[in-house]
Amino acid sequence: MKSSLSLGLLLGLALSQVAASCPDSCPDTEDVVWALGGGCNVFRNKCYFDKENCHRKPALTITTKEECQQQCADACPAVYQPTGGIYKGQVRNFGNECEKIVHTCRTGETFL
Repeated sequence: MKSSLSLGLLLGLALSQVAASCPDSCPDTEDVVWALGGGCNVFRNKCYFDKENCHRKPALTITTKEECQQQCADACPAVYQPTGGIYKGQVRNFGNECEKIVHTCRTGETFL
């Protein structure tokens, strides 16, 4: 019984340490990280990658731009749900979130 309790406490402590290492906020500096996992995922910097990957199972893996871009989507649904973002101080508008993701995948432009 004591060993079960000790094991439970150690497991709880280990899990709390994992959660504690997850960043709450990230700087806006641009140092693009390319990652694979269910397609190509593009992050503004390593902090944003770590934040997304913190609780993700299975975890994303960092890769090269060239390898990641081979996984970019080719088409998006023709559903108009406008969205946008700011890149280097300029507002960019897209017909839907998919179009924005495809643009980011092809160009590496990450939006705030």
